[in-house]
Amino acid sequence: MRKNVGTAERIFRFTFAIAFLSMGVFKLFSPAWSTFFTILGLEVLVVSLIGYSPLYALLGFSTHNPRLAVKEEAEMWTVGKPDSEK
Repeated sequence: MRKNVGTAERIFRFTFAIAFLSMGVFKLFSPAWSTFFTILGLEVLVVSLIGYSPLYALLGFSTHNPRLAVKEEAEMWTVGKPDSEK
């Protein structure tokens, strides 16, 4: 299971998970909506904690930008057309 949710999105999801869970737990709405917000909050919380979204995997989408190894980073800087100093 590869991570496919980036750090900024994980922070964003965690914030919304807390909001959804609080709306569900404190029963601010009808029982049906409270149950919906609780389930939604749990799903968003799990995704934010593990960094993997099954929906993103199904759609082939990823916001996770893995860091490159030093060798790969060096290749990115050295490969390509040389600059012309004319």
